[in-house]
Amino acid sequence: MQRLSGRKVSFCTILCSLFISFICVNHFYPTMRISGNINKIVYNSVTEKAVEKYFTVSTISKDTFVSFNGPVSHNTGKHISILSPKDVPRLTNQELRQIKRSGTSSPIVVRKYKLIFFWNEKAGCTYWKRLLQFIQGLKNKDVHDPGRNGLTYLTQCKDNEIIDMMFNDTWTKVVFVREPRERVLSAFLEKGLNPARMRDMCGRPAVKSLLEFITLIKTCKDVHWSSQVKLPRHLYKYTWIGKMPDINTFTENLLTKIGAWGATVKDYLHSKEQFERTRPHATSASEKLLQYYNDTKSQDIIFKMYADDYDVFKFDKKYFN
Repeated sequence: MQRLSGRKVSFCTILCSLFISFICVNHFYPTMRISGNINKIVYNSVTEKAVEKYFTVSTISKDTFVSFNGPVSHNTGKHISILSPKDVPRLTNQELRQIKRSGTSSPIVVRKYKLIFFWNEKAGCTYWKRLLQFIQGLKNKDVHDPGRNGLTYLTQCKDNEIIDMMFNDTWTKVVFVREPRERVLSAFLEKGLNPARMRDMCGRPAVKSLLEFITLIKTCKDVHWSSQVKLPRHLYKYTWIGKMPDINTFTENLLTKIGAWGATVKDYLHSKEQFERTRPHATSASEKLLQYYNDTKSQDIIFKMYADDYDVFKFDKKYFN
């Protein structure tokens, strides 16, 4: 009997220990997740893994509230909501570098209107920089010099701020692009036929034909003819995409959305000053497409070179003829 009684006590002790352990784990687990003692996050899909957390949160539902530790009398009303893994995204260091770009090509940030503008060389960039200066009251004429034009660039922002802006619906993200054949032709007319530009950019004399220029830019890399797909692809679903043929309508729609459209802006856009400032950079490439693309060979090369642009921005691959 004594031996049997001892076994019953041991069995009861084991059950009590297991029950206490279970209660402790359920009570302390959420707090441990918040404090960072448990770091592992389980992702439900590859896409969810790509959009990671940038700080440690609990995996319990976002409607759950957890009290701060301390006396009950001090906890009244002091609760924090626990976000689900999908609510607070993250970008990798490589993606951040890709988004910020470098040098003078970084996207423009307009804090006043919560706008990030991803511009591209040879895609109306002078027009857009001057317009973004105007709506902020900046008057510096040296529009292309980031150190003097007064504009704010994404490289000036902290990484955690960039992440918040990219996934925050109150910020408008815009990409403005140009049909690759037209953009390459514009680069050819302004840069390729200019001996000084070619020596500076490619270390060689000016080219004599568009086909020669297209062959050259396969190896001579420059932002004026590089691909316009410069964001991680999964981020394009968060952006407005504008194109050159619709620049006037797109301008009005965009400025209306961010609250910058009005009579003053309309007067500026139709002013002689704006026309004269922008015109020197114009090449009238859209009017010369049939003149220079009079066969399919050069167009096929561009279709292949800029396959990503045609895919992401849905440009038409119909031949000019």
